[in-house]
Formats: sequence, structure tokens, C-alpha cells
Amino acid sequence: MAKVVAEENTKEGRPAQAVSPDVNSPEITAMREKVAKSSGLSLALAGRLSGTTEAEVKADADRLMEAIRSMPANLRTHPKSSVPTGGAVDQPPSHLDIDPIKLAANIMARRLGS
Repeated sequence: MAKVVAEENTKEGRPAQAVSPDVNSPEITAMREKVAKSSGLSLALAGRLSGTTEAEVKADADRLMEAIRSMPANLRTHPKSSVPTGGAVDQPPSHLDIDPIKLAANIMARRLGS
């Protein structure tokens, strides 16, 4: 159909313009998903791929994969807290080593401050 529009424009005396396909068409969306899947990209990133031909979309997917691979690995970790803790924390006893006599002695030692 794009070719027909271009031919009509030249018949009317206007210069022929390149008619670009709709980037949101189902065919291009399916092509993006196919290329994303074959490139190892998440389907969530398929919509970010640009291009109107499979070669253009594949080249864009390759550039995106290279950018992802070059990211520092430490971006995927949780930061360590820079705020110091309030001090030493007693580890809770496991259910196997609860001795009521030792527990009572620890309570009395804390109360007496020794």
C-alpha cells in the first residue's frame, strides 16, 4: 500500500516520499519479540528495540545486550549500611541450648551490672 501512495504522489507532480511503516503495527511488534527472544533479551525490553527491518532490530538488540553486559556487576547488590549499630548484640540461643540455670544467671548478671 505504501508503494501505491508513493506512485500516486508522483502522478500528481509531487515528489515521492518514503513512507515508513507503522512502528506499532502487529507485524513489527511480533518481529521485535522474535528478535528479543533470539537475542536473549527479556520480552519486557522488546518494545525498546528500534528499527523497521529485522536486520535493524537485530543490530539494536545486539547493541542493547552489549550495554547490559558492560554494566558493573555491583549494581545488582544491596548497599551496606554506613550507620553503625548500637553495639554488640547477644545472639539468641537456639532452642537446643536453653539452660534455665544459665539463663537465670545471665539475667541476674545483667541486673547487677557485672
